[in-house]
Amino acid sequence: MALQKINTDLISADAVTAAKIADGAITADDIGANNITGAKIASNSILTRHINDNQVTADQIAAATITTTQIAANTIATGNIADNAIDSTKIASNSILTRHIDDDQVTGDQLANAITIGTSAQISQVALTSSSNAVAWDATAAANAYHLLTENTTFSAPSNAAEGAIIQVEIAQGGTPYTVAWNTVFEFAASTAPTMTATANKTDILTFRYNGSVWQEIGRVQNLAQT
Repeated sequence: MALQKINTDLISADAVTAAKIADGAITADDIGANNITGAKIASNSILTRHINDNQVTADQIAAATITTTQIAANTIATGNIADNAIDSTKIASNSILTRHIDDDQVTGDQLANAITIGTSAQISQVALTSSSNAVAWDATAAANAYHLLTENTTFSAPSNAAEGAIIQVEIAQGGTPYTVAWNTVFEFAASTAPTMTATANKTDILTFRYNGSVWQEIGRVQNLAQT
């Protein structure tokens, strides 16, 4: 005699528990298409240990069903993202801010060979200070520098020098003129440092390029009025 399908009306609620189902007794063949809906899955009942590697593919995920609320902090590492999987179409405008990028995380390898600027480039001006008759200059942090003389001083060899880097400094005299000297790493025309304008409230601007050995002067404008 053939077995007949058991009508679900004959089974009391909660009569079938997990203890009554042998491991592996229910296979995909025993579950009709679309029989399991979200209403039949208790919250947090499916864990990662219940899902085999590579079992969930893009075909099983409806568009826009995974949002940031479904992703725990730090659960996605670079190892979970295939090369070229994220392109500009997957990044909303203004969604990546500086607070999302660690210090020194973006290097030249992450940038194209050329950066196109639509209008004009602006490098923030950074003030340099003099201490014990010397000026320390960080070529990376202060590529566009400004120094108001407060004593006779010497510009020390810039730190963080990189071949091909260009730096510039505006040197301003206050009410009392002071003298300026230069470390030998600065190379001037005819290997002779310029005589700085020794007039109160005047400005000199000098530009240098690092060739991997010395900072070569590539521009000089002197005796400008401070306005």
